[in-house]
Amino acid sequence: MNRLVATTISKVVLTGVVSVGLYYFIKLFLPLFGIVLSAEQLDLVKSVIIIAAGVVGVNIVGNAVVLYLRERVREKAYAVGNLIKIVGILAVVLFAISVSRIGAELALLGGTVTGLVLGLALQPILGNLFAGIIILVTRFVEIGDAVRVVTTQMPYHVAFLPPYKYFSPDYVVPGYRGRVAEIGLFYTTLILDTGYELKVPNMILLNSGVVDYTPKWSERQLIFIRLELPLSVIELENLEEEVRKVLEGLNVVAVDYTEQSDKDFVVVRVKLEIPPGENWRAVKSEALRRLLRYRNEKIEKNLTKYLCLTRGVECARYLGAGTR
Repeated sequence: MNRLVATTISKVVLTGVVSVGLYYFIKLFLPLFGIVLSAEQLDLVKSVIIIAAGVVGVNIVGNAVVLYLRERVREKAYAVGNLIKIVGILAVVLFAISVSRIGAELALLGGTVTGLVLGLALQPILGNLFAGIIILVTRFVEIGDAVRVVTTQMPYHVAFLPPYKYFSPDYVVPGYRGRVAEIGLFYTTLILDTGYELKVPNMILLNSGVVDYTPKWSERQLIFIRLELPLSVIELENLEEEVRKVLEGLNVVAVDYTEQSDKDFVVVRVKLEIPPGENWRAVKSEALRRLLRYRNEKIEKNLTKYLCLTRGVECARYLGAGTR
């Protein structure tokens, strides 16, 4: 802690010394080389140096705050550091304007021309900057949130699915899903499920639909598992009870018959509720593993019947067993 404070103070002081030295070099030594600046020009140089030094100093302080808070609040440290940078830069610009002695007419003219030029040239940059401020202030998304960004401005192609998949009631939200790692001045960084970083411009994020998987007022998280079972090996009256017994320990919300995919098969949908904070993939994987094992056990127990009615083989043995 003490080392971080000392390093930060030394960097800020060094920035100030370099800035003051640069100003007096321009003011005192340039005339020796025949370059004489007017009072207005010197005042403009002073304002530019103040803004440049202020931006550097604010960034040094903001980065130090991030380093100090990172071990305590983790990703939220970046939000605090970026907020300090935004407020600090605005304060530096206002201070530079207040100490400037440029005439009102010249300032008005220069501001008008500069505003027109910069307004057109920096429209995307300023749009992202103010969008970032709005995101931070309104907490549109927060550091650590798991979100999915849905927008036509970021092309997203859903993978083609085999025909049988469309019997499933699951659906795909067409957008990039990830965890918010940093909300910067111009873009927000998401860590995708694949582990890659996705940098989303703040203006696009603010204009997008966001599916938030970690809100405080959201409904419970549900997942669906589709299982195709041969009619020849199951008892419809006892199926729901057997499935619930197989999935004992998991929060089974419902067991439904959804479709008959073929005359010999029925599609069963199992709805599970995921406890808060648990990995839904792990729960779904465990449930599917149990259901597949249950399916195999039912087929092995009624193998002759399954082969005859479903595959058209071993019928002699099945029919013979039925007549005895």
